[in-house]
Amino acid sequence: MNSNENAHDPLVEQALVGFDLAAEHHIAHCEPCQAERERVEAALRQFGAANREYANRPASFWEQQAESIRAAQQASVRRSHAMVALVPSVVVLLLLGFAALGRAPGVRPVAVAPPPAQTDSDHELLVGVERAMGRRTPLALEPATLMVEESSGNEPLNSTDESKERRSHEN
Repeated sequence: MNSNENAHDPLVEQALVGFDLAAEHHIAHCEPCQAERERVEAALRQFGAANREYANRPASFWEQQAESIRAAQQASVRRSHAMVALVPSVVVLLLLGFAALGRAPGVRPVAVAPPPAQTDSDHELLVGVERAMGRRTPLALEPATLMVEESSGNEPLNSTDESKERRSHEN
């Protein structure tokens, strides 16, 4: 098939459908398009013949088909009737169950006491900060200070300066 025949494909399709008189006129004068049209028509005829042959079955086959369709419809109707009866009864049972559980004595929530409040008040905290600030040596370094005092024999490093005015918020 050459590129010239590809350009004719839409014309053949239009002529097969029967919508375009210009396409019919073209096909009447173009050999490749006539051959393509005949090939498509032959394929369509074969398809129609195969369908008729497939449909040409004995009457017993069609009766058997109709019987199986009726049986399926009846089974479907039976299932739907069973569901119509079953669903409301299940709903009623669930509602009764919830009603029975709702009236049964149950564990009622008891108020839980909050954890005891911290015993340190703001005042006690401020007194502790004031004591810590009054020391020359931080609390974490006191063990090292004791070692230095023992080895040097000097006065303790943690002693307070007497000239300093002692202010205290202690009661």
